[in-house]
Amino acid sequence: MKKLLMLLMLAPALLYCNGKPKIQFDALTYNFGKQNPNIEVRHIFTFTNAGDAVLYIEKIVPG
Repeated sequence: MKKLLMLLMLAPALLYCNGKPKIQFDALTYNFGKQNPNIEVRHIFTFTNAGDAVLYIEKIVPG
């Protein structure tokens, strides 16, 4: 009976910790080379969610 009670108490914690999101970038940096300071340059960073849960992006900050 004690084992069953312990299992029922730990089951929600185990289920909660099971899936986690994991962000995986194709590249972490990009070298623009030599640029004219008056010209706008852009690059798109591609990423995927390699985890088991939904990945929420809440904030993006340029580095």
